[in-house]
Amino acid sequence: MAVGTQESSTDEAQKPKSKNIFYGWWIVIAGSTSQAYTSGTFWQGFGAFFDPIVEQFGWSRALTAGAVSLQRTESGAIAPFVGWFIDKYGPRRVMLSGIFATGLGFVLLSRINNLWQFYVAFTLITLGLSFGTFLVVTTTVANWFVTRRTKAIAIMSAGSGLGGILVPALVWLIAVTDWRTGLLVVGIGYWLTGIPAAIVMRSRPEDYGMLPDGAQAETATDLESADEVVDSSENKNSKSTKKPVEVEFTAREAMRTRVFWQLVLAMGGSQLIMSATVHQIPALTSFGVSRTMAGMVILAISIVSLLGRLASGVVGDKWDKRRVIAVAFVFQFIGTLFFAYTSNNWHLVAFVVFWGIGFGASIPIRFSMLADYFGRRHFGTIMGIMMTFSTVFGVVGPIFVGLMFDVRGNYREPYLILAASIVFTIPLILTLTAPNQPNRSRLPVRR
Repeated sequence: MAVGTQESSTDEAQKPKSKNIFYGWWIVIAGSTSQAYTSGTFWQGFGAFFDPIVEQFGWSRALTAGAVSLQRTESGAIAPFVGWFIDKYGPRRVMLSGIFATGLGFVLLSRINNLWQFYVAFTLITLGLSFGTFLVVTTTVANWFVTRRTKAIAIMSAGSGLGGILVPALVWLIAVTDWRTGLLVVGIGYWLTGIPAAIVMRSRPEDYGMLPDGAQAETATDLESADEVVDSSENKNSKSTKKPVEVEFTAREAMRTRVFWQLVLAMGGSQLIMSATVHQIPALTSFGVSRTMAGMVILAISIVSLLGRLASGVVGDKWDKRRVIAVAFVFQFIGTLFFAYTSNNWHLVAFVVFWGIGFGASIPIRFSMLADYFGRRHFGTIMGIMMTFSTVFGVVGPIFVGLMFDVRGNYREPYLILAASIVFTIPLILTLTAPNQPNRSRLPVRR
């Protein structure tokens, strides 16, 4: 039995069954639910707790915000280990441990009285989120789909966009109770939503007598390349008589390819500007936009990005993925230009449309491409390593924008510079080609 499928030995008699719906779609739904809650309560919603905590204890905003920067750094540093655990022990066990730690972290955070306690609780939340949310869910979905992989990841990640709906509810909860009660409710909510989602997770369809995408065994000859590289540089209409083989790169083999480092630089350049979203509201207010309007702009971006994710899911499995993500990056570039030169409401509308679609569309495609090039077997580890490098860029982006504002006194210049980083990534994406497969990875797809 393959490495990373220990779960299946204990679940052999508990094979997922569904008469009409491929089990992979239940994994997508569970993952999307988990992502929605995480996005609404942490990625988009944790800012609602920031001011109440700072005001009660009188802590420095820099010191308090340092926990958020620490979270990004730690998350990136441990991502490869998370990926290894997923590949080794299966997603269900990893996600259950992560969800338990995340919920406990929020509960402990609701009881803090000192800054060091804040950092300890936040560290536990960081570990929990790393092991229990995006990385494990994305890896699982990528393992259950091949020909519909982009669509599946798009639907799963759409939960992040929907999570924005929870933010107003979170603000209301804090207003009618207090921030401690809000954190306690959020922590318990992680257990109530995350544990059922984790139970749904399974490693690979082959371990349960199924094929990716729900293909039937009798038609397996049509899909023998369950992990065949979908080289975006190939003509989709070309017909090959060559017997397809399963692609299987280890993390070490992937890192020896040029494609891996092209993706690191391309995704890193994109991450520079995506990570700087923390400055969007302060930047908009510096441009003369009210805080209320700025908040509405961020909410609108969340909704439009949802459309971008779903749209990329529709076209990503049919069109050249390199061109799709290149167009998404062009949209981000145009949106950033409108943002940097904002002077009226029409600029805001253009920013929301171009940035929202570009940002949303790029998310599913990037992870689908990674699985296309390097296969499913070690996807978790490879994705974790990729995320580590992206974290470096993600930490630099907000610091660069803040430093430039302190030195130059405006947000326009740093955002224009970051816009250039998007332009730099486009040729890197368009020149991607499938790596040469290691000889030992050329194994027939199991039936």
